[in-house]
Amino acid sequence: MEAEFMTYKQAKDLLGLKTYNALRTYIDAGLPVYVVGKSKRIKRSDIIEFMEAHKQVSK
Repeated sequence: MEAEFMTYKQAKDLLGLKTYNALRTYIDAGLPVYVVGKSKRIKRSDIIEFMEAHKQVSK
């Protein structure tokens, strides 16, 4: 079973990103991050929703 809340590394890998700077670009664009103390997590369903919201269809 896959975890719903992922580390930055797991989120980066799921998105196919090569760097944490690329992940930070997504976060700056509105990808939600959950922060508890020093722990930061990204919800898998938020990634899918974020990507769907940024979908562009070519003509």
